[in-house]
Amino acid sequence: MPKHNSELQRGFTLIEIIIVIVILSIVSGITIKFLIDSLKIYTMTVNQKTLFDEGKLALERMCRDIRDARSITSFTASSITFVRNNATAQDSADENIRFDLSGSTLRKVKNAGGAPENLIAMADYVSTFTVTNATNEIQLQLTLSRASGENITLQTKVYPKNLPTSSTYKNFKQYWREEPSS
Repeated sequence: MPKHNSELQRGFTLIEIIIVIVILSIVSGITIKFLIDSLKIYTMTVNQKTLFDEGKLALERMCRDIRDARSITSFTASSITFVRNNATAQDSADENIRFDLSGSTLRKVKNAGGAPENLIAMADYVSTFTVTNATNEIQLQLTLSRASGENITLQTKVYPKNLPTSSTYKNFKQYWREEPSS
């Protein structure tokens, strides 16, 4: 029995091809949107981690130095100046150290016995630096911001161990001495 011409010609109709193209376009659009959003989130996270790491390192260094302060000679809402008690590999004893904000750079300014000031950049992208001092508890707050919109705020408290007027249990009243390292 002979077959009809339509049964011998099998294939896709134009409607079926258009439906497949539309479905693939929708799936591709969703996939591309997902990938673009994932890339934006990844970039934002990397930028925030960079800010966090830079701010955390600056706060740790400031805490280490302030903890060893023998006396606080000057203090404002955006800077602190103190005299260091013990020498380190980078700093000498009895050295005046100031932390302040210059533009968007947090600086450590060292001045030892009339020598020219030594400026050290502690962190970049700093938008605000706040210092508060209450009963020998010094609170430091940093806000770091990038032009792309990421920002992060970090804060910590420091209890200097060598201030002579402290009545808190956290203070050694100038009796603390670092052991010499061998």
